[in-house]
Amino acid sequence: MWRGPEQQERDRRIFEEELASFIPERVLDFHVHVINEGVCEADDPYDCAGHPLTKFDYDDLRQASAQALPGRQVYGVCFGTPGPSRDWQANNRYLSEASDHERFFPLRLFNPRVDTPDGLRADLEQSRFYGLKPYPDFVGKADVTTVEIHEMLPAWCMEIVDRLGLIIMLHVPRKGRLADPLNQQQVIELAKRYPNARIVLAHIGRAYFLKCVVGQLDDLKGLANVYFDLAMLNHWEVLKYTFEQIPADRLLFGTDIPIALAAGKSVEINDQYTYITPVPWKLSILDDHGKIAFTSFLNEQLRAIKKAVQQAGLGDSFVEKLFFDSGMQLLGKL
Repeated sequence: MWRGPEQQERDRRIFEEELASFIPERVLDFHVHVINEGVCEADDPYDCAGHPLTKFDYDDLRQASAQALPGRQVYGVCFGTPGPSRDWQANNRYLSEASDHERFFPLRLFNPRVDTPDGLRADLEQSRFYGLKPYPDFVGKADVTTVEIHEMLPAWCMEIVDRLGLIIMLHVPRKGRLADPLNQQQVIELAKRYPNARIVLAHIGRAYFLKCVVGQLDDLKGLANVYFDLAMLNHWEVLKYTFEQIPADRLLFGTDIPIALAAGKSVEINDQYTYITPVPWKLSILDDHGKIAFTSFLNEQLRAIKKAVQQAGLGDSFVEKLFFDSGMQLLGKL
């Protein structure tokens, strides 16, 4: 197994000792990747922080949620694994058919080069998706760092989303991420032009380090249809700053499971961020000397949220909204 018994026991112990008294009984994870059999071939696996996975379906998610958040009722907003080389259409079909709309709520992967207006409209109307998950890689540019939001979400797509009042789970592109002026401009344009669309900036716009978020929420915090999920944020100061800037009903707990189940931590170094992991991963610095006993990214994220809440002087009502109520309201379930 990619998560051995020693790692699972360490994660469980840390959760019980440090986090159990803080985490509410109901948790809605607004950022979960679900991968059914056949989507990822053996030579193109999902790189889960250095652990190659070809499957992480709803059965795996149920088991993992029970282990990672023991004693909690865990719900999820789920979507597939982005990547034009994978069978993303089969991934969409699985999400549509296997989601129960009571515990698990699906978003649809969107590919602007393959999808058509008629096909997308029919899929969204008939399959009960709650919205779309675009991704820079689907645009097809040789240099993915030059992708623009409007290329990920062409006008015809946004018109459908706006008419149906659906969610966009947006992984902002470009090297500057949340702080990129063009990203800022285009998020504002989308929010104002399509007021019925609910735009979720995944990973707080990928602001994993403090310099990337300070001052970058000023023009976004007044947009009532722009939300922020916290997936894979391990930096408590980024979280505290965001909690103090954005109303609680537009903040969404999310994890990025299954990656968040892996051992490791995100760290800030000289106004940059990277990960440290116990196994090789293309995005991380490797602890090749075995000096660190790691817990999961998820536990590190929960530690950071707890500290940010305490440092900001926020109470139980904020925590309940963050972990459950705000997301359920966005889904129309409260």
